Amino acid sequence: MPAGEAREEADDSRPLKQARNGTSHGIGMMWGPPEDGLVPTPLPGESVIAPLTYQGDAVPRGLTATGKVGTHRDGSGSDGEYFGCEFVRRDVPVINGRGMEFDLDRHGFAFEADKREHIDYFDEDKVLKEYYPACCDIVQRAIGAKKVVAFDHNVRSKTLSDSKEKLKGGSAVQGPAFVVHNDYTVTSAPRRARDLAKPPKVNDTLRKVLGDHPLVDPATVEEKLSGRWALINVWRNIRAKPVQKLPLALCEGPSVPLGDVVTFEIHYADRVGENYFAGKSVDHRWFYFPFATRDEAILLKCWDSAGAAFAPPGGKIAESGGRVPATFAFHSAFEDPSTPLDAEDRESIEVRTLAFF
Repeated sequence: MPAGEAREEADDSRPLKQARNGTSHGIGMMWGPPEDGLVPTPLPGESVIAPLTYQGDAVPRGLTATGKVGTHRDGSGSDGEYFGCEFVRRDVPVINGRGMEFDLDRHGFAFEADKREHIDYFDEDKVLKEYYPACCDIVQRAIGAKKVVAFDHNVRSKTLSDSKEKLKGGSAVQGPAFVVHNDYTVTSAPRRARDLAKPPKVNDTLRKVLGDHPLVDPATVEEKLSGRWALINVWRNIRAKPVQKLPLALCEGPSVPLGDVVTFEIHYADRVGENYFAGKSVDHRWFYFPFATRDEAILLKCWDSAGAAFAPPGGKIAESGGRVPATFAFHSAFEDPSTPLDAEDRESIEVRTLAFF
């Protein structure tokens, strides 16, 4: 059944009986288990009503930075006070997307079977040398890019993050992000791509592999960025058990009006990064894939220069096949009310890739 056949609008008149005052966790909010007990896992094409963390109505919208919404991040990666944010709960239908057809160009995400020999995903060297090339192959097959490079990754687990665990190689295990967000903006996406044509910085993941050599050829980067290019994450469960707790929810890209978008600034000592947050509207269409296994992968588009909302008509984009409906897909970890109370936290990895067409 094509994804377009499943349609269910958000209905805040049917909220779960959960505490409306959530608890802060990292950059978002957790809302706790439903007070009236668990609900069944939805069948494919059906939905569960679940809480997601959006920005309130008073938070300034905009596709570029306003200087009014963000945080200051220190050298250790810890955030200070959030300014201009209002993290609010919105109960929305999240559709079980299994058995449905998804496409990166149309929806902003895809769900792929990908059985392989698994490595120790907590060993950073193995991930860099063995899993990065595999992710490039997955993305290249899925979207038809001429060249794909992998440049960063995160391993996520709430339990391991709370206990300050680190990977073999020194990087910290991250917690899931409990806020509706996209990893890049119209400003930060091309800036990140250009950064890859410079020597890796001291804290860049690839520095131990590349040394001072850039990942992308600086002599050709501007030519490549004048055509179609995309930033795509490869998300995978890394436990032997299927994911039951804190799965990933994905919002169909074209279902989000640009007027819902909030630019969130991250002020470092030497630069300013940006993510997109969102305000809620009934247009948003959310999906997830219950019980995701290690032999399945979610491909998540975080930016596409050919996205119809931003790409100009004609030029090199037209030569690469023209504009596509989805520029990116908002996403968030969420508390699935069908999760058993004794379920173990998910452990997952996402690898960030840059694709050229």
